Amino acid sequence: MKKHFLIFLILIIGCSNSIEEATTVQDTTTTTVQDTTTTTVQDTTTTTVQDTTTTTVQDTTTTTVQDTTTTTVQDTTTTTVQDTTTTTVQDTTSEVDECSKKTSPDKCHYVAVGYDKPQNEFAQEIVVATDVPQTIVDEYYEIQNMLNSIIGSYNRYVTVITTTNEFSQPIFDKLTEIHWDQELNIVDGYLIGAGCLTGSGDWQVFPPDPYALCVMDYEFVEYPHDTREWNTPLPQRRAVLYHGWAHEYFHRYQRAYHYELNMGNLDSIDTPVWWIEGAAILFPNIWLNQSWQEIELFKDLSFQEIQEAEGINLDLWYKSARKAAQGESYPDDRCNNYMMNSLDSSYDTSAFCFIGIANAYLAYLTSYETVWVDIPKDIYELSFQGSFEKHTNMTLEEFYDKFNSFMREGNSDDPPPLGFFPEKPISEIVDFFKYSDF
Repeated sequence: MKKHFLIFLILIIGCSNSIEEATTVQDTTTTTVQDTTTTTVQDTTTTTVQDTTTTTVQDTTTTTVQDTTTTTVQDTTTTTVQDTTTTTVQDTTSEVDECSKKTSPDKCHYVAVGYDKPQNEFAQEIVVATDVPQTIVDEYYEIQNMLNSIIGSYNRYVTVITTTNEFSQPIFDKLTEIHWDQELNIVDGYLIGAGCLTGSGDWQVFPPDPYALCVMDYEFVEYPHDTREWNTPLPQRRAVLYHGWAHEYFHRYQRAYHYELNMGNLDSIDTPVWWIEGAAILFPNIWLNQSWQEIELFKDLSFQEIQEAEGINLDLWYKSARKAAQGESYPDDRCNNYMMNSLDSSYDTSAFCFIGIANAYLAYLTSYETVWVDIPKDIYELSFQGSFEKHTNMTLEEFYDKFNSFMREGNSDDPPPLGFFPEKPISEIVDFFKYSDF
């Protein structure tokens, strides 16, 4: 039990929820120009596009888009021009301006860059030190593709894996590109400012340019959390790692609904830590429990060979939490007899006890779609408390009372009630694309 708790606690602490407001709009669009000696494109004014290394498109407004991609010119029936220089695009009917008439300009920019919607293609990025094995990159794509099929693929999510300064130049280049504001220096194996999820971007300009970064070192990838101390076999170490990747990516999904507001602080939307972290613990627990056999590394293993990792043995996870709530776990366990309360709203005051189970119980009272989709959808407009009351017909205090009573009812060895954990795949009971365009 203590082993589980230590793994769980460090995972939670490892999450940094310090997203910050920043901006870079990556111009990945393709300009198609019919090739003659000169191509004239008619807009509100006459635009002449010269087939050179620099493309300037003049219109009548003032939006600046910085393009950092490579220039490619194909001189066939069509000409594709990708410019490495700064391209200025001016438009009198700005999408952001129109949006800003209804809500905040910052939120509108997040919408304009697609931060709030899943993309139609793989949108996450991974950048690793040159001495990191390709197998790690392959595993990352495998796990992220599995997650994308359920949650969707969200852009501006970058995972980096460092080793030493000597081999980490590609990482430094990427962090410079997205305006990382920490020193590009690896000390004692750790990049200064490393963590998940850290923010990036140029804070001094408008509009903000958000990036969610998960910065980790290769040693952590091989031995996440306390797995070296416990001499944990590779499959279980990987289960811990994959659980962590899913946990952090779920935070990126949550942030899509928060736009420019920081969900880690009790600001105007007052999102509590028991939901931020608890929902992001519950999701990978259920996902790994349901999908572990689909992962290449686990195909020839039994569930018993990986079940000790995190809380993917849902029945054991449930019973352990109830035992602690009923004072039956180790005497020095701070979660013994713990009662969930308003202190669990803040990272500074929460005991982080049973918060994953609390989200499962809330889903049991309502639905998993309510907990993972409906509540976050209205957080920005209504605050978390307002959205919670709208979708659950309970106040937060009423929920705390119900949950605390539930955890102390019956025998701690009783199995979870029917429907407490989903029996069907997540994708069949939760529509994560419910509020997207597809």
